[in-house]
Amino acid sequence: MDNYEKIIEILNKNNGIITSQMLSDRDIPSIYLTRMVKQGKLQRIDRGIYSTEEVVLDEYYFLYQKNQRAIFSFSSALYLHGLTDRIPYQMEITLPSSYNSSHINEDVIIHKVVEKYYGLGRIIKTTMFGNAVACYDMERTICDLVRFRDKIDVEIFKKALIGYKKHPERDYQKLRQYAKIMRISKRINDLLDVI
Repeated sequence: MDNYEKIIEILNKNNGIITSQMLSDRDIPSIYLTRMVKQGKLQRIDRGIYSTEEVVLDEYYFLYQKNQRAIFSFSSALYLHGLTDRIPYQMEITLPSSYNSSHINEDVIIHKVVEKYYGLGRIIKTTMFGNAVACYDMERTICDLVRFRDKIDVEIFKKALIGYKKHPERDYQKLRQYAKIMRISKRINDLLDVI
């Protein structure tokens, strides 16, 4: 199999999207991407990210590919989990407090946390376009909403709780574990008593 065939195989497995890093991981020179762009077989979406012409732009996936340390959180996590009916007008991510985020688009809301809390509840979630991105699980998202309740829209907060309560994959035990780690047990227990 030659390098072009390998690239086509990668594109087929990744919904028509490929990154320079994917080629580097397989010891394929990135010059092949440049050649395929010149031939009209690929389009350059952003630095190091390419796609076939027919790909629908998945902003969540592209942001994640450019910033592998980003974890979708708050309203973006609610959206990915189906716990809100509002499409966020700005993506929200969480990064470690030591991460230099100056290169990230200013339209993205960035939350920074200490390393101790950063990886808590990190999962891989599929976007509506079928691409895998890092996201906080429902329980971590609920904990974040409770921690910053005064900064969260009341309607979004209520709908998220109702959606979580009805969700078949909710895990109250995990929610309590996270609350203990994040030192918000009383607030979570009061909330669980209400819902």
